[in-house]
Amino acid sequence: MPKWTIAFTAAAMLVGAAGNGGAWASAGASFSTPIMAVSAIAAPKAEANQPLRIVAVGDSLTLGYEYGMSESSVPYGYADRVYEQALYQGRAELQNYGILGLKSPGLQKLLEAAASGTRITADQLQPNLSTYPLAEATVSKSEQLGEDLKKANLIVLTIGGNDFTPIFNDILQDDISASTLQTRLDALLAGYYPSLEASLRTILKLNPKATVVFADQYLPAPKPSTINQTITQEQYAVLTNGVDKLKKQTEAIAAKLTQEGFDVRTVDVSTPFRGKELTYTSIIKGDIHPKQSGYDVMGRAFAKGIWGDYRDPEVLAAGSPLRVIVNGKSLKGGNKPVLKNNTTFLPMRDVTAALNATLVWDGPTRTATIKSGDRVVAFTIGADTMKVNGQTVPLETPAYLQQFGGSSVTYLPLAALSKGLGYQVVYRKPIGTVFIQS
Repeated sequence: MPKWTIAFTAAAMLVGAAGNGGAWASAGASFSTPIMAVSAIAAPKAEANQPLRIVAVGDSLTLGYEYGMSESSVPYGYADRVYEQALYQGRAELQNYGILGLKSPGLQKLLEAAASGTRITADQLQPNLSTYPLAEATVSKSEQLGEDLKKANLIVLTIGGNDFTPIFNDILQDDISASTLQTRLDALLAGYYPSLEASLRTILKLNPKATVVFADQYLPAPKPSTINQTITQEQYAVLTNGVDKLKKQTEAIAAKLTQEGFDVRTVDVSTPFRGKELTYTSIIKGDIHPKQSGYDVMGRAFAKGIWGDYRDPEVLAAGSPLRVIVNGKSLKGGNKPVLKNNTTFLPMRDVTAALNATLVWDGPTRTATIKSGDRVVAFTIGADTMKVNGQTVPLETPAYLQQFGGSSVTYLPLAALSKGLGYQVVYRKPIGTVFIQS
């Protein structure tokens, strides 16, 4: 399988994800990003007693690729940030079907296969798509994609960057005039809009109740300067005008579908990226994918388009190994979480109070009994088992007492407590935060 890390030549700097050579060379220059003026936004809702189900579809931006990644890398893109913002709201799950190198006609075919329950290969979807890492594995899940889309409450999407990379080849190889560039760009745009709308309609046919949020495209070309002379002012003006046209048309598609009764939203990333391409992307290294700063901008734009706001993690308290969010609120109390033997422990009274759970402490047996709903969990200090509704369950790490001056604090293993009480626990390493949902 081809390497994920691709070294681009200086001449191809503006092409970024264009070309048919390496697996990542065409890896979705879909530089969409979103930002939407929102007021009184209706947030997507999960069904009763169910998590908010999020499905991400699209290209390498949806996957979260950035320069230098390998197949063993863990992406952290805009979709992951949307997932974290959902966890601040309640239980949530994310299924990511981002595919490197995917173009809008390929996405359209993938969604049609998902809707019909048909299995399809990567190369049937799009010529040479199988040369991209993980593309075949993701495409083979088309039937599961269909089922996940039907159950989704929120669907997020980026697509299109790979559609437009040929014009960067035109600029670099042919030195075409601004008028010829305009003609070619208009032709690409004319083909892109129907494919995008068809994909959205297929999604809505599968799930007319879902909230669907998609991004426009940012221009992966910095403004001409004495340093950057690979593009002329006239060509740059054509491209920026094209990005503006695309933004207006995506807004028009979203508005049309909204008028038909669907919850479809577009978010604008072209505006915040303009003039900051060198800051938000790896163009200087020959790759047009966002850096973490760019994915942060995208994540914020999507979150604001979905919930109307973006929540930044609070400053980590001195000496604390991580943040703990319980049902959307930061865990408060005078005692910090503890990381011990690769296990997170939480101060018993603080976490039970945050969860509105009932706590009974038996001093003689040094046993804490916690009740939440129809679940009862009992921990005995130092014991290698716990009781869950009266049943003995083994523990990898026991509860313990921590002495602080003249007082002691009981610490409970988070994973065991959460499993015993039926809570959802998600640890998000990029922001050093544990989310607990009762």
